[in-house]
Amino acid sequence: MQFRRISTIAFLIIFSSIAQANEGDAAPNIQACKQAVSEGDAAKALTYAEQALKQNKVNRDALLCKGRAHGQLEQFNEALTALQAAEKLSATPIEHMIALTFIGYAQKNARQFPEALVTYRQSLATAQAGKDKRFERINLNLIGDVLVDSNQLEAALESYQAGSKLAANDNERADNYARLAATYSSLGKHDQAIENQIKAVLAEERVGDQDHQANAYLEMGRIYTAAAQYDKAEKAIEKTTKLSKEQGSDFWEAKSYYYLALVRIAQGQSSAAKTLLMDAQHICEKIGEEGLNNQIKQALANLK
Repeated sequence: MQFRRISTIAFLIIFSSIAQANEGDAAPNIQACKQAVSEGDAAKALTYAEQALKQNKVNRDALLCKGRAHGQLEQFNEALTALQAAEKLSATPIEHMIALTFIGYAQKNARQFPEALVTYRQSLATAQAGKDKRFERINLNLIGDVLVDSNQLEAALESYQAGSKLAANDNERADNYARLAATYSSLGKHDQAIENQIKAVLAEERVGDQDHQANAYLEMGRIYTAAAQYDKAEKAIEKTTKLSKEQGSDFWEAKSYYYLALVRIAQGQSSAAKTLLMDAQHICEKIGEEGLNNQIKQALANLK
C-alpha cells in the first residue's frame, strides 16, 4: 500500500493550494515554507513558517505549513496545535475541508485512529452538505485508510466502495480499484482482489504514467502471489521489469526484482530469491534508494 500513501500525501498538497487566504506581507516566507515541505526539508520549512507568523500570527497558510512541517518531523502534538489553529481561521467550506484533511492525516500518523475518523467524517459531512463529490470521494478513501490501519478491513471496504461510486475518471477509478484490491487481498478474498486489481491495471494502462503503471503491475503480482498463482504473478511483475528497462528506471527495475524474489520465496526457492534480492540491492545502493533497500535487507535477513 505504499504507493497509495504517497498518492494521499499528493492529494493533501493539492488541496492546500486550491484555496489560500490572503498571505499579505508574509507571502514570500509562506511560499518558501511550502517549497521546503515539498522537498522534505521540514526544519527549513519551520524556520520560514515562524518568520511568516512573526509578521502575522493568525495567518492561516503559515499555520497550515507549520503543521505540515511538524508532521514530517513526527512532532504530532505541535502539528495538531498549528493545524487546529488554521482550521479555526478557515472561512469557506473548502478551507475547512483542507485543514480537517491535514488534521486527520496527522492524527492517523500519530495512530490516533478514533480521532482521525471523527475528523475525516466531519470533513465528509461538509463535502456532502456542499455536494462536492470530489472531496466526498477523497474523504471516504481517507476514512478507509484509517480503517485499514486500525484493522477494520470490512468497514474499510464499505468506505472504499462508496468512494468508488463517486470516481469521475479513469485515474480516480484506478485509485479506488487498487484500494479495494489490496483490502480484499488482506482479507484473503483472492478472487475479488484479483478482479479489482485487473480493473486497476487496465485503467492505469489507459491513463496512468509510468510510475502508476509500474506500481499497478507489481501490485498485480503481489496479489497473484498471495493467491498462490505464481505463473501469473511472474508475468505481471515482468511487465514492470520490461517497462523499467524501456524507460531507464533503475528504481522500478530494482523493485520488480524485489517482488519477483517474493514470488520465489513463496515457492520455496531461496537461492533464486537471494540472487534477485542482491541484484535489487546493488541497484538501490547505486541510486541511493534507502526505503526499498531496507525492505530488501529485511527479506535477505529472513532467508537466513
